[in-house]
Amino acid sequence: MKATMKRIFRRTVALTLCAGLIAAGGSFAGADYSSQIEELENRRYQLAQEKKQAEADLAAFEEGARESAEYMEIYDEKMHIQEEEITNLKEQISILDTDIEATSRLIASKEVEIAQDIEDFKQRLRVMYMEGSDSLASILVGSTDFYDVLVRTELMERVSRHDNQMIDDLNTKINELIAEKDKLEEDMTALEEKKADSEEVLSELQETYNDHVEMKAYYEEQAQALRERTPEMMAEADDVEEELQKYIRLQQEENERLEAERRAREEKERKEREERERKEREEQERREREQREREEYEARMAAAQEEADSYYQPSEDTTSYAEPEVSYSSTYGQSDEYGDDYDSLYESSESDSYSSGSSDFIWPCPTVYNMTDGYGYRTIDEEGGSSDFHKGIDITKPGCAGEKIVASASGKVITASNTGNGYGIHVVIDHGGKIATLYAHMSECTVSVGDYVEQGQTIGYIGCTGYAYGNHCHFEVRVNGQHTDPLNYVSM
Repeated sequence: MKATMKRIFRRTVALTLCAGLIAAGGSFAGADYSSQIEELENRRYQLAQEKKQAEADLAAFEEGARESAEYMEIYDEKMHIQEEEITNLKEQISILDTDIEATSRLIASKEVEIAQDIEDFKQRLRVMYMEGSDSLASILVGSTDFYDVLVRTELMERVSRHDNQMIDDLNTKINELIAEKDKLEEDMTALEEKKADSEEVLSELQETYNDHVEMKAYYEEQAQALRERTPEMMAEADDVEEELQKYIRLQQEENERLEAERRAREEKERKEREERERKEREEQERREREQREREEYEARMAAAQEEADSYYQPSEDTTSYAEPEVSYSSTYGQSDEYGDDYDSLYESSESDSYSSGSSDFIWPCPTVYNMTDGYGYRTIDEEGGSSDFHKGIDITKPGCAGEKIVASASGKVITASNTGNGYGIHVVIDHGGKIATLYAHMSECTVSVGDYVEQGQTIGYIGCTGYAYGNHCHFEVRVNGQHTDPLNYVSM
């Protein structure tokens, strides 16, 4: 899948590049890849945003799954407690069932006992009736004396009282048993209601538990989908980065070609200017030399005339006098005294200040000499412990906001803005020799695209724009478009 996406992406970029070359007349003259670079930087920014959102979503889903698992444990414990309570209520109900059954049997037994006593009492009454001993006359007739009457009367009363007391006691006992049975049945009803409530609570707990099971499964499914999507996003980001670096290299090569042409034009103009200046100086020197020679000649002539005058002596013979010979030499009009090396005194050895093919770079933050994150793999605690490859170094210290950032070497500015790629406000300088430096997360930049900057020139100030967790300067060195360890070029 990754290889297919990569081939499609490269084919699309190749077609776009060919179309651009055809539109440009089939040559690289004046080629400008800024639109392609901007488009790829925007796509890189979008992918970075998608990756950041995916990481946030993954963390949220994992957190949701973890919380659901915790809730499942909590509700599982609650259901266990509720089941124990229901079991306890069932045991109490079983005990009450046993007690009610025993009480019912006891009531039935007492009712049988009462029925038997009543039956016995009825038999006695029947016998007494048959024997005619149910009246005071029978007692008197059957008695031998008065004492016997009293005894028989007392016996009848006692038997009657005993039977009545026995029946009353049995009725009282039955009533107490019935009341006890009613109480047990009330308790049974209460327990049944409590058991029903507990079972309803257990059902609700089970339903909530099932909801958390479903949520946990949903979160885990979404998290797994994001984990499977992450390699695709990283592959696409790698493809975009590769194509972006390709266009940056092409832009650098084009800039170097244009810069070479500019230097050639300037060199030609310089030589032409120096040649004109040399000729003007030679002409001026010639005129000054001729003027000096004329002046020297005139001075020598004057001196010779004065010397000749001093030799003139009048004599007695006024018809003759002696005039000394005057000898002199004139250099007027002769060749230059410097000979063939004359022009070398005026030749300029102006160096090419744009090309920086050596490793003569300086520290980009002259007032901040503290490095936090270095070049290579690192772990970001603020993003949940995620790991990534740090393509440069981070320079910071407490209160460094607004400290100046300078060009590590001379060169031409090819980026100076916030392109939305995570670097925030950043500057990229092309130093020639396929070497470029990047300065990111500025609060503001003080240069523009196309500016030529000198080594040590202020290009911006430390800030916290883009993907930054505090004020710092992110510094990169790119060689032929590939990031490398900046500490191979600069040191604190």
